[in-house]
Amino acid sequence: MSKNNMKSIIFPKVKEWFLRYILAEIVAIIGAMVGGLLAYYFFNNLVATALGGTWGENIGYYGQIIYSDLKKSKQKDGKITFIIVLKLIRNAIIEFGPGEYLDSFLIRPITMYFFISVVGSLPVGLFLGKISADVIFYIPTITAYEFQKKYIKD
Repeated sequence: MSKNNMKSIIFPKVKEWFLRYILAEIVAIIGAMVGGLLAYYFFNNLVATALGGTWGENIGYYGQIIYSDLKKSKQKDGKITFIIVLKLIRNAIIEFGPGEYLDSFLIRPITMYFFISVVGSLPVGLFLGKISADVIFYIPTITAYEFQKKYIKD
């Protein structure tokens, strides 16, 4: 396979993934900061802070993904049917399920806790923990997204 041929295959995919996930990531960063800082304010505990950051990020990220997917899936008359909602739930489970299970319950809280502890700055630690967990999260997520596009036809 030539270099130009690889570019013509890889770059459109990277652009597609970027456009799919970037707005959700921006909202997730805000959610992680708000969730982590609120948890720290109320509990003054790094474990609670890491969990608050994780769940704040999840609310922001999946809130944006669901909103975006619902907006794209509306019928021509602007209605959202029960079938549309069921398909979106199915697709979300396929796309995010494998990566999210490990991410929310293990990887992300650990990376946030680790970076908060090592860096000594709550916002910087939350951000670095979030970014490092994202690297791991997107491997199964993008794989599942591509699988879903190829094999699940609505």
